[in-house]
Amino acid sequence: MEYHKETERNAFGAPIWHIAETASTMDDAKEVASRGAADGTVMYADYQTSGRGRIEGRVWESPAGESLLCTVILRRPAVQGFTLRVGLAVSRTFDAFLPESRKTAIKWPNDVLLEGKKLAGVLCETSGETLLVGTGLNLGQKSFSEALSSRATSLALALAGTGIPLPPRDAVLECYLENLRESLAEKDWNEAVSARLWRKGELVSFLSGDPARNELCEGYVEGIGPSGELLFRPGAMNTGKASLTEPNTEGSIVRFFSGEIPY
Repeated sequence: MEYHKETERNAFGAPIWHIAETASTMDDAKEVASRGAADGTVMYADYQTSGRGRIEGRVWESPAGESLLCTVILRRPAVQGFTLRVGLAVSRTFDAFLPESRKTAIKWPNDVLLEGKKLAGVLCETSGETLLVGTGLNLGQKSFSEALSSRATSLALALAGTGIPLPPRDAVLECYLENLRESLAEKDWNEAVSARLWRKGELVSFLSGDPARNELCEGYVEGIGPSGELLFRPGAMNTGKASLTEPNTEGSIVRFFSGEIPY
């Protein structure tokens, strides 16, 4: 690996390493962690040839230099709702650079959206007792492939026409690391996530368990539980004059620990 040490400020007080191109910052982080890298060490790249998502078969598409692609090495026990805390940090980071009138949302369990389109994804893995926090933040992309254009966006597209300049990638990284450090220690993190939760209070179709099995159920998104689980109230799809955002009292709250809310 030909990583170079960068000078960006790291809230964890650890080194930040940068490379122009790699297969995966997650895989590189595993190797560096095995050689004793400090807690909070960051590996980030301009381009990944084998970036991946949470679900098998999904890949991360990003032109060189247009995204913040990084993995943070954490040598500490996982706190409750770990992945959602990372999403909270990412959401707050984007909000720091967006106009006040536009706020991001957290799509359970691991995406950050703006107005229903994906801005970032989170992938957390373990390697022994080490936590590896992988994130891909869409920053400078001005366009996406036909397959992604209807459900992906970037900070550059969000800032177009606002007069607000696109921040340097190192400034976004510094902001993200500070937010990550804070969210991992936050007591009321699940309330903060619930306040930003995509489709909260709305009737949705939910893919329970493994999304590839296509097991759909319908109900209302209620919030986030203390372990990061989705609080979901089952209810049949209303017809006639009922609104999709109408409060539901049909069923007791169910806690989902895996699954996905489709776009």
